[in-house]
Amino acid sequence: MSSETGAGRTDPRRRRVEQAPLVQEAVQAVSGRITALAEQRDPKRRSLFVDGEFVLGLDLETIVRLHLKVGQPVDGALLWQAYQLDQEKRAWDAGLRLLAAAPRTRREVERRLGRTYPPEAVECVAERLAAAGWLDDRAYAASYIRAHLDHGGRRLLSDLVRKGVERTVAAAALQAELGEVEVVEQARAVAASRLARMGQVDRVTAERRLIGFLVRRGFGPDSIRQALPPLLAPLPVPAVPQRGGTGLGRRSRLGQRRGLRDDDALPPDDDDA
Repeated sequence: MSSETGAGRTDPRRRRVEQAPLVQEAVQAVSGRITALAEQRDPKRRSLFVDGEFVLGLDLETIVRLHLKVGQPVDGALLWQAYQLDQEKRAWDAGLRLLAAAPRTRREVERRLGRTYPPEAVECVAERLAAAGWLDDRAYAASYIRAHLDHGGRRLLSDLVRKGVERTVAAAALQAELGEVEVVEQARAVAASRLARMGQVDRVTAERRLIGFLVRRGFGPDSIRQALPPLLAPLPVPAVPQRGGTGLGRRSRLGQRRGLRDDDALPPDDDDA
């Protein structure tokens, strides 16, 4: 946890990483009168001095919330409360910056904030962001699905769970967004778009490449078997049969030889040549 505290030190510019128990012990040991609230390089922050020694760096909002002022007597309990409020304020600002940069799941925000701020501050900020509607995993999942309609349901579910969306929430979003979409037609449209970029290819080559492409996009074997034949039918058959063809119409080639099942892990998403 990165802290801005200097109990027992006189140099307000020093920063160092300390464990929470050490910070708490140092801050709670301080008592006396506030002798200065000096402006830092960030005009929204002040260095709080007690009896001439730097103790904490605080945001102006924290100072106002606790009514801190020069000449006021303070003890360790009040200073520790100020430190905790300040950590929460800084975590809140950091959370807003994260969400302004890109949509994120709650787990992503908590993980990023947790690198710098204490768990209690991170949890509080996550709850506030969720209550304000700025952190909504269901909305995130729906938006992600709409932006990746070229991916199959298995791939989308895997991606969302990996990003921190609970499986039940991700599954519900998939049902809501893709429930009326015919999976075979979706797979066929994705394959047709890919086939148009392949140039002149024969049927066997196109079949092999499209199967791999659709598998990586998260479409299941049954959907692929039904989607490809209309696209492959107009393509020329190679003059010499190629060994190692996929044999789309035979289950042993697509299903058994590849060993594809609905719960298979997906291969990496790299494009075919």
